[in-house]
Amino acid sequence: MKIFVTFVFVVILVASCKGIKSYMGTDMQTCFNCLCHARTGCYSRINCAKYSINFDYWKTANSPVVDVDDEPETQQSYKKCMRNENCILATLDQYADAIGHMDCNCDGTFDCKDRFAIHLFGSECTNPKFPENYVTRFNSCSKEAGTKTMLIEEGYDGCTPEVF
Repeated sequence: MKIFVTFVFVVILVASCKGIKSYMGTDMQTCFNCLCHARTGCYSRINCAKYSINFDYWKTANSPVVDVDDEPETQQSYKKCMRNENCILATLDQYADAIGHMDCNCDGTFDCKDRFAIHLFGSECTNPKFPENYVTRFNSCSKEAGTKTMLIEEGYDGCTPEVF
C-alpha cells in the first residue's frame, strides 16, 4: 500500500510540474486531429504546427510551454512547444481562448468548426469560407471520429458571432 501511495504522489507531482494540462485522449484532441488533417493533409500535429503555427500565433495563444521552468515568449520555448504534441494542442486551444470563443458560423454552438475558422481567420472568422480541399479532409476525419462535418460556406448573411 505504501508503494502505491508513493507512486500516486509521484504521478501527481510530475503532472503538476508540467506547464499545461493534458489534451491527449480528449474530445479536444479529436477536434484538433481533424483540424490538423484538414490543414495539412495528414494527422501529424507536429506537421500541422510546422505549417500553421508561427511564433506570433503561439504568442497570441499566451505562449504555452512544455515545462513550467521554460522561458515564456522565447524562440527556444516556441520551438520546444512545437515538438511536443500536447503543447501544440494547448496552443490551438489557447489561441481560440485569446481570440474569443466565437460562434463564427452563427449556428448557436462553439464547436470544432468554429475552432477551425478561428485557426484560419482569427477574429475575422464570421461566415467562414473554407477551401474545398480543407473541407473534404475535415469531413473525412469527422466522419471517422463521429463529429459534425462542415460546408465550404458556413454561416449566413447578417451573422453576428456570439462569444461563448
